Amino acid sequence: MKTFKVYTKWIGYSEIEVEAKSEDEAREMVDIGNYEPENEIHTGNGLEYGYEDEEILEVEEVDNENLD
Repeated sequence: MKTFKVYTKWIGYSEIEVEAKSEDEAREMVDIGNYEPENEIHTGNGLEYGYEDEEILEVEEVDNENLD
């Protein structure tokens, strides 16, 4: 059996909770990635909407010898 990595893209959504003094500060924190990943839910992992127009971009075989 071979292993493949399939790259896809779709229109999806996420919801991220951050503590900030203002809406602008909250936007900036998310823009620079200054938030805890466990405070994010996204399409396919908690949100019940999204996955519009999913398409496969690339498929590549994974070298099973380097999976350690």
